[in-house]
Amino acid sequence: MATAEDVDRKRAEKQAEKQAKKQAKKQEKRRLAVDEAYEKLDEYHIDRGRVVFTDNNQKHQGGFGIVRQAHLHTSAYLPTWIASYAYGEPQLVAVKQIKMSFMDDVYDLKRAFTKEVLVWARASGHPGISKFVGFYADLDRKEAWLISPWEPFGNVSDFLKGRELEVPEKLSL
Repeated sequence: MATAEDVDRKRAEKQAEKQAKKQAKKQEKRRLAVDEAYEKLDEYHIDRGRVVFTDNNQKHQGGFGIVRQAHLHTSAYLPTWIASYAYGEPQLVAVKQIKMSFMDDVYDLKRAFTKEVLVWARASGHPGISKFVGFYADLDRKEAWLISPWEPFGNVSDFLKGRELEVPEKLSL
C-alpha cells in the first residue's frame, strides 16, 4: 500500500516532468524563431572567398573582436585580376572578426549574432552610423564577421586625437 509520502513524491515527480517538457517546448520555439530570423539575413550574407585581407597588418582590437582591412571582390569564383578587369576594383572594407571563444552554445552565438546583424542592418541609413555591407558566418566553426566600408581615419576617437577641434565641432561628430 502506498503511503502519503509516496503519493506526494510521485505527484512532485510528475509535476517536475511536466515543467521540464514545458520548458523544452518553450526553448524549441525560441530556437525556431532564431533560425527563422537568421534565414532572413541571407540577403546580407557574403561568401568568404570574396574577402581578401590586405597585407598591411592594420588591426584594431576591441573587447568583442578584431577589425582588419580587406578587399571585397565582386566575385568569389573568378581570379582577382579577371574580376578587377570585368567589374572594377574591389571595395576596401573593414572586417570585424568577432571573438566567440566566450560562448559555448552555438544557439546562443547564433542568437546574439543575428540580433547584432539585424540592428546594424536596420540602422544603416542613419548618418551617424557606418554603412553595413554584409556578414560572413560559419557558426559551427565559431567564425563570424561583420563587414562595413573602410574608414581611413578609423573610429571617432582616433579621428579626434589627431586634430585640434573646437568643442562645437567635436560635438557635431
